[in-house]
Amino acid sequence: MSTNSEKREAFSKIAVPVLDSLYRQALKYTGNPDDAEDLVQDAFERGYKAFDSFTPGTNISAWLSTILRNTYFNLYAKNKRRPQRANEETGEFNDWDLYEAADHTGEGMKSAEETYIDQLQPQEIITALKNLPPERRRVFVAAAIEGKSYKDIAAKEGIKIGTVMSRLNRARTQLKKELAGYITSSGGQDGHSAHSTGRNSKNAHSVNKRDK
Repeated sequence: MSTNSEKREAFSKIAVPVLDSLYRQALKYTGNPDDAEDLVQDAFERGYKAFDSFTPGTNISAWLSTILRNTYFNLYAKNKRRPQRANEETGEFNDWDLYEAADHTGEGMKSAEETYIDQLQPQEIITALKNLPPERRRVFVAAAIEGKSYKDIAAKEGIKIGTVMSRLNRARTQLKKELAGYITSSGGQDGHSAHSTGRNSKNAHSVNKRDK
C-alpha cells in the first residue's frame, strides 16, 4: 500500500463490517459494555498497525478476532484494568485516525440502506427510524442525513469516534432489516410483506441495545 491514506481506506473497508461480531466477543470477555467498546477500539488500533501482515482475501473477522483475544489477555485480563488508549483526553487514536475522522462524513459509507430509503415514503422512513434505539438514531440522522463529520458527532454526543462508527454500523444493519419489509411490499407481495413488516417491526424492539 503506497500511502497511509490508502492503507486506512483498505483497512476500514473490510474491518468496519465485522464490528458487531467483535463487540459481541469483547462483551463476552469483559461482561461490561464500556469495557467491551474499549477493547474493540484497542484491537482495531492494533489491527491497523499490523495490517501490512494481513493476507488479502483471507478471513478478516478471524484475524481481528485473534487480535482482540490477544489484546484482552495481554492488556486487560493480565493487568486487571481497562486497556489504555493512545489519547485518554480525546479518546481518539494517534496512529489509527480511522477515516480521517476530522473530515469524514456518513456520505462516504453509502450502502443499500440509503438506496432503500430513496424508494420509501417519508412516513415509512420515520417509522423505521423510530424503531432504532435513541443513541443509534441520533448518530444515523447526524451522519447519513445531516452529513455531519464523525468528529462533530462524537463531540456532540460526548462519545469516541470509534463508538460513533459502531453505532452507525448497527443502525444501518437494523434499518436494512426494518426497511426490507416495506420494499417487499412495494414490490407487490402485499400479503407476505405486510406480515414480514409487522414481524420486523416487532423484532426491532428485541435488538440488543448495548450502546452506551
